[in-house]
Amino acid sequence: MYIATSSQLKRYDQALLDYGYSIEQLVDKASDCLLKHFDKYQHIMIVCGPGNNGADGISLGIKLHQEGKEVLLCLTGKEEKLSQANRYYLDQAQSLSIECLFVSEETLEEFQKSVPHFDVVVDALFGFGLNSDLRGIVKYVVDLINNIEVDVIAIDIPTGLNPDTGKPYNSCICAYQTITLTAYKLAFLNPESEMYTGKVILELLDAKSFHEEMLFSQPVDFKWAKYHIKERFYDGHKGTYGRIMHVTGCYHYRGAALLAAKAAVYTGSGLVTVWSNEKVIDALSLFCPEATSCQRQYFDEHLLQGKEAILIGSGLGLNDDSERFVCELLSHTQVPVVIDGDALTILAKHPELLENHHSSWILTPHHGEFKRFVNFNQTSELVDQANAFAKKYHVTLVLKGPHTLISDGNETYRIMSGNKGMSSAGMGDTLAGIISSFLGQGYLPKDAAILGTYLHGLCGDEVYKENYTVVASKVIDQIPQMMKKMKKD
Repeated sequence: MYIATSSQLKRYDQALLDYGYSIEQLVDKASDCLLKHFDKYQHIMIVCGPGNNGADGISLGIKLHQEGKEVLLCLTGKEEKLSQANRYYLDQAQSLSIECLFVSEETLEEFQKSVPHFDVVVDALFGFGLNSDLRGIVKYVVDLINNIEVDVIAIDIPTGLNPDTGKPYNSCICAYQTITLTAYKLAFLNPESEMYTGKVILELLDAKSFHEEMLFSQPVDFKWAKYHIKERFYDGHKGTYGRIMHVTGCYHYRGAALLAAKAAVYTGSGLVTVWSNEKVIDALSLFCPEATSCQRQYFDEHLLQGKEAILIGSGLGLNDDSERFVCELLSHTQVPVVIDGDALTILAKHPELLENHHSSWILTPHHGEFKRFVNFNQTSELVDQANAFAKKYHVTLVLKGPHTLISDGNETYRIMSGNKGMSSAGMGDTLAGIISSFLGQGYLPKDAAILGTYLHGLCGDEVYKENYTVVASKVIDQIPQMMKKMKKD
């Protein structure tokens, strides 16, 4: 299974055409995928738009007619504005004497009276290319279908549903089932979209696959995490599981450093050293006595020797000393680094550091922090920009948000854990600590980022079962138990 944005899907379709398929061939392959889902229906109304989604519907109607089904094609577009494929299949349908109704103001009453006489209405009005409110005849048709008790099956995506956000426009088909083609739409990750999509079934065209070339996202679930998490060694010791350094915290943001350190310890790090100020160190001995510490006064490259990973930025603060510290550390270290929080803000002011880094970097921005590096307007643009950024700068990007996106520029993943209750302070610091732990334990940067983010969300899901809100300290408490569950199940 792959997940794609609308812009990625448009490029995918173009890649198929560039490869040599005609649009008519692709429509034929699409209707082949759809046909089997209508075995139980005998009387079928297919409502078609003027584009290629409508062409899918007309091609499906032809095949259903040839199976002896009663088919009514309801066409909402003007004949002079039909797409090439739509025109091609409509000519075939008319030559076979399939009943066609062109829906207009004059025929609306006829359309309305016809709907209840069919077992199912097929929504082939618009696909993932729709990006605005419905208007005119189409809006009336959608509202009318939603107000009649009849099975509705949407082709690819319900008309009126934003393909990237899962939010409806001014009107939206409410289907009981959606048969989506090529890949899951990003919209379907939004749980609120289910009231419009119903059950989603994915069908793949019998054609060359460009999923990986288009950087479609792969979902990360429990099965993925279970496969990738490592066993503890019989003869392991603290040196086996990574010595990591956290450059975190300041007078005003002590909690960030404490949460990150405890998260790393609970994730299994052999030794976590927090390089911070006196106030943080004093609190650390009570909050997480398993961590060690050293006082941060000036940058000392020797303190990084023997470390397998570094976390910098969580609660670091924004001042001249912090900026100088971040720049010196990122310029000199050859140790893998997780860059979070205030260190991201500082890094955005010094893009030259991105051009010349000498180690593996994992960046963990939320959308607002990422916008300091790259400007974007829409969700689909955000995904493309994230992939391009990761590839250009040879970093692993953890773009935090619902179903967090992780990209190294060559592969892209979506995290299938986490919940809306986790929108609370300290979550990012906890996540950074978990990722730094896996990085220090010898996981590849991409795997450390993916596994850490999935585990973070899984722990949050466990807390959310019994709580309205999820706080970071409770997430940390769940880490060892959830890691044990991964290896046990």
